Amino acid sequence: MRHRPRLKTLGTPRPVVVRTNALGDPVHVRLRGKPARRVAVIRERWRIDDEWWRQTISRDYRTVVLDDGKVLTLYHDLLIDEWYVQRG
Repeated sequence: MRHRPRLKTLGTPRPVVVRTNALGDPVHVRLRGKPARRVAVIRERWRIDDEWWRQTISRDYRTVVLDDGKVLTLYHDLLIDEWYVQRG
């Protein structure tokens, strides 16, 4: 029997402070109550534009690895220009 990869669900989004470079990629992330960390690697990126349903969504997602090894899923809400973190 062949196993299908399981989709990972993401936790409730929380606001996060993100500093970006000229291309809009995160370079520093500051989680609530913690010092800012440098983004070491952007592992993955994707975009969602949807109208689910009648509440328009336009987000740029990135899975990043911070300089301390922590892996985060971030998204930039393009409609309100705010960053969020979602934990799995």
